[in-house]
Amino acid sequence: MNLENAEPMVADEPEKLAEQRPEEIARRYDNRAGYDLVSWRKVGLPIYKITVHTLIQLHKSIPPIEEFVLKTIKAGLSSEEGIGGLLGLEFSLVREAMINLRTSEDIDLIAPDSSSKQVWKLTKKGEGTLRNLKIIVPQARTFTIHFDGLLWHPHWYGQHLESSFLRPRELKQGMIEISPCQTNQIELSDLNLIEVDRLLEKIESESRRKVKREQDLLALKAIDRRERLYQPALTLIYKAKEGGDPQVAFVIDGILSEKHEAAFARSNGVKKHRIFESLQVNDSRHLVEQELGTDVKQSLDKSETLKTEVTSVQTQIETTQKNIEQVQTDEEKVALEQRIVELQHQIEELKKQQNSVPIRWLEVYEHRPLLEKVLNDSRERLLIISPWIRASATNRKLIGQIEKLLKVNVKVFIGYGLGEEDEKSEYDAKTEEKIQRLARRYNNFYLKRLGDTHAKILISDKKLAVVTSFNWLSFKGDPNREFRDERGTLISEPQKIDELFDSYMERFNEPA
Repeated sequence: MNLENAEPMVADEPEKLAEQRPEEIARRYDNRAGYDLVSWRKVGLPIYKITVHTLIQLHKSIPPIEEFVLKTIKAGLSSEEGIGGLLGLEFSLVREAMINLRTSEDIDLIAPDSSSKQVWKLTKKGEGTLRNLKIIVPQARTFTIHFDGLLWHPHWYGQHLESSFLRPRELKQGMIEISPCQTNQIELSDLNLIEVDRLLEKIESESRRKVKREQDLLALKAIDRRERLYQPALTLIYKAKEGGDPQVAFVIDGILSEKHEAAFARSNGVKKHRIFESLQVNDSRHLVEQELGTDVKQSLDKSETLKTEVTSVQTQIETTQKNIEQVQTDEEKVALEQRIVELQHQIEELKKQQNSVPIRWLEVYEHRPLLEKVLNDSRERLLIISPWIRASATNRKLIGQIEKLLKVNVKVFIGYGLGEEDEKSEYDAKTEEKIQRLARRYNNFYLKRLGDTHAKILISDKKLAVVTSFNWLSFKGDPNREFRDERGTLISEPQKIDELFDSYMERFNEPA
């Protein structure tokens, strides 16, 4: 089945593009050699908003009177009376200016070699002040900066990203909190003077002030406030094809962050978040063999081989595109562009072969588009098995699509529930009630609480069936927030589809 043109489901609330279409991001980065992309999650990366007390040198424009005082002393005048007389200024104004210049170490009383009498002279610093018409003033300043809890150093994100940071109480439903790489409190020793100075320069450059202040950071004195925040991101979980630890990547504002991936690996994040154990328990191959038997192995192996070939050709395309930027002649460029066209044709052919395999892997980012497609295209029957019904996923649009199918006499079967009645929010309870009211209104809607729906099943007519770990009706607010292998198996063989459907009809026909 071709999912390329299927529109992803849109939640009721407006969201940023990067948050609204995580499947597109996952599809874009599903090309890691030796690994399968098996899951994605919305996460909150740890950020600290800290207040730092510093000592800076502030470069200020020198006041006109002090400028003229420096010039007259440079010209050879020394007494306050002589300077005031030349400038035509009151003695008190000249004295105040000279006190300021003495305090800032721009002038000093110095005895010439040939005399024991001290006279006012410009210091070396004063020479520079007069040359630049700037005065350097030491000043205590307090700055608010952000400290990345995964990278464990100050970091500049820009106003665009910083405006999206979340407080702990604002973490969205279904969003997983990523732990910082260290459990200890941020101390002054964790701040590097040069890094903080560069960060302050970036903050200053993005400031709305028309006149930028020149300043040098001299010292970091203390930290007196540490507020915990979270940066919204998407984490991608890659499972090794030949065994070994999974790899965890982070996409921030649509861009893969290699720095955060490396920091997470260094801090042993896979073990800390128990990702490896979760993936082992939720092995997608084991799940489909439970439902369909071990005879699916040959088809799945072929599907896996074709996917590996697609990834290899995509890597060749990326390498060729980089080579185009380095070639010297038009002939070389044309040859490489032609090579890219040939490789793209190879990918098209491989994908056709993938779609023709009767039982193939369904990638994690294909699930939502496929659900949307069958809600529009089913003509005889639609079966959905999902542990939970959640408002964030089973929204008005999805319920409306189900009712459209019911109105044209499509038989709809929904089985849900896992164990005892689970705790649900007010919105989740109302959503479940809406589904139940719909079942009471239509005789062709079969809704049943099964109580042990570990498997997640989707069947549309005799066209397709899916066995997966993906929670069809709660994918945005799943209370089981562990990382798991959410790839599925897509079956397009009618006999297998009927066998799977019949096995679940026995459950629907059991007495309540």
